[in-house]
Amino acid sequence: MGKVICIFPEDRTTDFLMPIYEQLEEITDFIGYRFDTNDLCKTQSLYSELNTMNDISMLLFLGHGASNTLYGSVDENGDKQELFNKNNISNLNKINFVGVACRSKEFAHNSFKNYIGFGDITSDFSEIIAERNYGNPNYLDWATEIDIKKFQKLFVESIKNAIQLSKCSDISLLYKMMKLCFNKQIAELIRQKNIPNYLHLADMMFNILSEMTICLS
Repeated sequence: MGKVICIFPEDRTTDFLMPIYEQLEEITDFIGYRFDTNDLCKTQSLYSELNTMNDISMLLFLGHGASNTLYGSVDENGDKQELFNKNNISNLNKINFVGVACRSKEFAHNSFKNYIGFGDITSDFSEIIAERNYGNPNYLDWATEIDIKKFQKLFVESIKNAIQLSKCSDISLLYKMMKLCFNKQIAELIRQKNIPNYLHLADMMFNILSEMTICLS
């Protein structure tokens, strides 16, 4: 097994993903990058190290994403800054990639041969407020900030447990463990029925699971 790399840009809106990063730190030959990517010296060093590093078995990204980019930290104005696009990551296309980010399956489709990717992930209550104010006023009208924090915990726990079970030894095994852990969380929500809005939360988890994709060349 080669090196397991994780890139996790500093951003308060993705701090809830930290338990995933901490679980990865327990893997032998793990290398983590957790810093403010507005520091151009550190970011250039990251690019350089990725380009010259040998024997990478899996590359994970934790953060914000879109169909054409993976974002780094926000700038002083609060705007997300592009960290990776298909051009500056093209030399890594043979590495197994796991993108824990919005629309990472679309990004990975154009950038990697083997990957696990996600669709839309509603992970911050501010996103819901913005959609209600400027788009659909009834968007997730049942949800409060407490509900979204609960969803964050369920989402993170599923991925953390999958990493613990698979040890990221194989991308197919990691995907199977992710499916298992998401399904277990959904089943627990429905069985216990002791969490407010448990059915809505189960639906959110099911939507994540149904959009999660693996591609193997």
